[in-house]
Amino acid sequence: MKPAPKSSVLDKGLWGMSAPMFLDQAVTYTIPLVDMYFLRRVSDSAAAAVGAVTPLVFVANAFLQVSAFAGASIAGQRIGANDYQRGNATIGAYTLLVLLLSIIAILAVNYGGPVVARSMNLSGAVENYAVEYLSLIGWMVGFWGCRLIYQTILNIYGVPKWNTYSNIIFFSVNLLGNILAVYGFQSIPPTGVTGVALASITAALCSLLFVMAAVHLRLRIHIPFKVSVAQFGLYITPVLLIAAPAILEPMSFQAYMMVLNWIAAGIGDLALKVKIYTYNTFLFCLMISIALSMATEAIIAQRVGRKEFDLAHVQLKQSLKMSLIGTTLLASLWLVFNEPILKMFTSDPNIIAIGFWVFLLGFLAEPMRTTNIIIGSALRCAGDATFTSVSSIAVIWLFSVPLAYVLAVPLSLGIYGLLIAAILDEAVRAVIKYFRWKTRKWQNYGVVAKEPTL
Repeated sequence: MKPAPKSSVLDKGLWGMSAPMFLDQAVTYTIPLVDMYFLRRVSDSAAAAVGAVTPLVFVANAFLQVSAFAGASIAGQRIGANDYQRGNATIGAYTLLVLLLSIIAILAVNYGGPVVARSMNLSGAVENYAVEYLSLIGWMVGFWGCRLIYQTILNIYGVPKWNTYSNIIFFSVNLLGNILAVYGFQSIPPTGVTGVALASITAALCSLLFVMAAVHLRLRIHIPFKVSVAQFGLYITPVLLIAAPAILEPMSFQAYMMVLNWIAAGIGDLALKVKIYTYNTFLFCLMISIALSMATEAIIAQRVGRKEFDLAHVQLKQSLKMSLIGTTLLASLWLVFNEPILKMFTSDPNIIAIGFWVFLLGFLAEPMRTTNIIIGSALRCAGDATFTSVSSIAVIWLFSVPLAYVLAVPLSLGIYGLLIAAILDEAVRAVIKYFRWKTRKWQNYGVVAKEPTL
């Protein structure tokens, strides 16, 4: 009989875990750029519409991602303590939770999304495209949520390369679907925004089926669903203690992005388009910090499970240093080549004319955003989610949103005001998280490490 698989996270270390994740995230963050490139071939309004409502899709994705990664943190702590029985039962419990949340996300995006789009300050053409896109894209969110379950399982067991392969499948199917949607093929007519949405849905489904096959057929990781169902409350409670507060921060941030888009739309279509193109292109720069944060979460969760707090602290410092260097270098390239990058997506001379200054402000925000991502994910996987989420939400709604409005409208700084507010928002939240980590209070929240062994 083949022995049960064991986690190799700590054996691989940061580089061994993050190397395949770099490619994974490069593919992930190329996808919205590809969609935007092809939507621009439909019209600037189509690209602006999808970009304007993308934060709504990100809210739903974040809702599912935080839930899955909260479960993975608890499972990782248990496996770090060599308690595979409870670790795998925890995986089964949060699988059931994320499946339920995926169904809710599909309904919320497909039926609630168009209502939100109609409430924004979008022009007629932009609003129509936004409603068309949102009425379908919820299916992609649902499939992506189910894929997150398997993504976390593969990360917990130290084999993230399978996630990279699945993302390559997603990218390839999505690219082919976009080409068909925009240009058609022989007797297949172009289908525009609807086709772009269907391409993303199909790509997400193919990617999900691949990781399911990798976990169940190739690696043969056994998840004891009977135990997970029978003791669901026991195994899901510590997951919810992290997930419940942790969900609020990314949802709040994406709601903040929606507010910025609403303010930009009120200023005019030009401001909205500039905001969308800048934000979506700079998303690509996140691939380094996201990859490192995912690897860091897997490692720190197991270190906390073993009560190796000093090693967890050293790991955080190493991850933050690598991420700041890598992200700054990548963002510098974006700044230097701002004009050719923008010309890939738009030919509007008004957008291109202000590209450098807009990209410069985006560049200045990257170090703070990287710090937020790395330290925030480390705090959450250690169990210290409540303070981090509450403080971030307070900063966003009591400081950042009012500041963005004042700078953009009464002070007439327009899109520049929105971006300046975004820089200050990232800076304040990064400082709070940095000092929270330094207090080491997170050492007291690794509840799983305190459980008696079986």
